[in-house]
Amino acid sequence: FKALTNIQEQHPEMSYTSSFVIGRDPLDSFWGFTLDRGTLDGVAVNDAVISDEGYLLGVVREADLTSCKVILHPSFNAAGVVSRTRDNGIITGSAEYAADGLCVLTNLARSTMSKAGDQIVTTGLGGVFPPDVLVGVIKELTPEASGKSMLAVIKPGADPRTVRHVFIITSY
Repeated sequence: FKALTNIQEQHPEMSYTSSFVIGRDPLDSFWGFTLDRGTLDGVAVNDAVISDEGYLLGVVREADLTSCKVILHPSFNAAGVVSRTRDNGIITGSAEYAADGLCVLTNLARSTMSKAGDQIVTTGLGGVFPPDVLVGVIKELTPEASGKSMLAVIKPGADPRTVRHVFIITSY
């Protein structure tokens, strides 16, 4: 209850449903999982899922009456921003970094002043994720394959490989 109280103090406009991880697909290299809440609990497809510390974990992609599936693979996209520099990009999964539990922020300007240790949060653009949800910190910056922009490798604040308890944001 302490975790929920802390999160609700930071974002009182949001509604949450507490949930536990009840399954993991051992063949999913992006660490998706199944939760013990479903449509009977007010959960819907595209609801954001956060850790009990408030870090973004993923999005509900399937929901039945009593459970739902959360995915984290490359089709997962969220608008993100570097807190300190306000540089915008797209948070997404990456096959290259998934095995290490990392994700990326793409499309940063080559001239970015962002650096390792900077915090990444959601912007709220696109309507799936509320603004200012914590994601993690930049581990390193590398040029994207095109060479026209930078890619920030993000160490998420919560590890989807080991998380057991989460909150589903059902409205914001």
